[in-house]
Amino acid sequence: MKNTLDFSLHHRKLNLLCAFIPLTLTSTTSSAEPEKVTPKQADEWKPLYKGNLDDFRIYFRGQGYIKDAKDQKVFVAKPNEIHVLKGTNGVLVTKTPYSYYHVKVDYRWGAKGGKMNAGLMTHVDLKSEQIKDNRPQSVEINMRQDAPGSVWFAASLGPFGSAHVQEGTKTYLAKDEGGLVFRASPFDKRTILARYPDGKPNSQPHGEWNTLEAIVHGSESVEIIHNGITVNRVTSLFDIKKGTKLPGGPLTEGGIGLQSEGQEVFYRNFKIKPLKR
Repeated sequence: MKNTLDFSLHHRKLNLLCAFIPLTLTSTTSSAEPEKVTPKQADEWKPLYKGNLDDFRIYFRGQGYIKDAKDQKVFVAKPNEIHVLKGTNGVLVTKTPYSYYHVKVDYRWGAKGGKMNAGLMTHVDLKSEQIKDNRPQSVEINMRQDAPGSVWFAASLGPFGSAHVQEGTKTYLAKDEGGLVFRASPFDKRTILARYPDGKPNSQPHGEWNTLEAIVHGSESVEIIHNGITVNRVTSLFDIKKGTKLPGGPLTEGGIGLQSEGQEVFYRNFKIKPLKR
């Protein structure tokens, strides 16, 4: 009889636990707050590019915000890739802000010439309509053939950020390897250079596909992976305090973008995996 009662009590507790778990793991979303995800969702990759430009908008240098991404001839939608033609500098940006996520994209260069320059953007300010530059406030993760994975902060627009670097340089070096704190500013020292395993850029030969990834934890950190190797890491992202050249509040979210820097480039497998907070 005692064994039967023990099993019954255990069964009731298990039912109560199962009923409680989903309530603790899910949440509602709003335009003001990035989506919180369940453990199952955190394991799922989702395409950011679905064969058209419906989920994006564009900023072009000297033109500012272009609401309809179809109203331009630089970013060309193909069934399985985005073909960026030589032309105006700009950035194709998701209409949705993201905060905690892992994003990746494959890229390869088209016609030779120029600096072979483009980039993956995080924390893009979706409220900006400024026209002085080709992008609003953002973290630019460069794809330049000679500096993939290096970070540029938008001049005078932000954000502020930090990293650990080799002493006397702007080159990333992990803290546990002796890296010293380096504080970057949109007004001074805007660049954090990537570090490569063999001391030289780990890019594929011209015309072959490379993969650039960013693991983003809100304002806390952006880990940058190029062709499977961590080459950079930025921490402590802050907005500019209005009317000053000082850090303001934490920069927790923003759009995700792909750059046009006047160079022909192809993008494919542009996708995202949400991460738990």
